[in-house]
Amino acid sequence: MVWLIEKKVIYHTIDMGFELVKIPIRVKFEFEVKKGVFVPDTLSKEILYNDKILEKHYPNLNRYSLKKAIEDTVENKIMEYLEMNGLLS
Repeated sequence: MVWLIEKKVIYHTIDMGFELVKIPIRVKFEFEVKKGVFVPDTLSKEILYNDKILEKHYPNLNRYSLKKAIEDTVENKIMEYLEMNGLLS
């Protein structure tokens, strides 16, 4: 059993119609690996982005939708990372 901790900066892009907004997201995730395979129930993650600035520049932005979209992006990037490193069974 081994615990891995990764820190990454990933980007989520939003099409605002009049411009593309590229949001940097700091992600820290950790998980357990047994016999070279990722253990799904052990994944924990911390997501950090500057939602105050986004709210200030784009007041009509739906915060709930943004949060959900960012969580989906982070989840997809973590799964890509696991696949790329051969940790998925």
